[in-house]
Amino acid sequence: MQKKKGNSVSRVKSNSPISRIDVEKYKNRSDILRKTVEQIQKDFGLFGLEVYFSGDENMIYEELFEQLSLHVDTLLQNDQEKLFALLYQIDVNDRHIVKAADENPNRSHSEVIAELILYRELRKVILRFWIKENPDWLNS
Repeated sequence: MQKKKGNSVSRVKSNSPISRIDVEKYKNRSDILRKTVEQIQKDFGLFGLEVYFSGDENMIYEELFEQLSLHVDTLLQNDQEKLFALLYQIDVNDRHIVKAADENPNRSHSEVIAELILYRELRKVILRFWIKENPDWLNS
């Protein structure tokens, strides 16, 4: 996790509360899920890619994963430059992709990348909620 300071980027210390946020605690909250959909739609929309959500929270992961996998697969085949820009926007780096691909040899690259995108977007939203719930942390 990185925190920006001015024009430079510094690492958040590993003992920071932000680095220990428990995704499991938040990932089934309706408000978190909806904000994650909005974040994904915003980021993909910047690149002319539409992501739809039916509103069925029981199918949210499947709906998003399928669409993101298709978008990533299309970009891998036809516009890698756009894919790299999208991944940069979302903050998924190549080290994460290589590690996840090595850990999941039976999954396609597009599936691995889609999974990483979902996780990163979820963490972004959770971080925003966590900071709202823990405002005093910023002053410590």
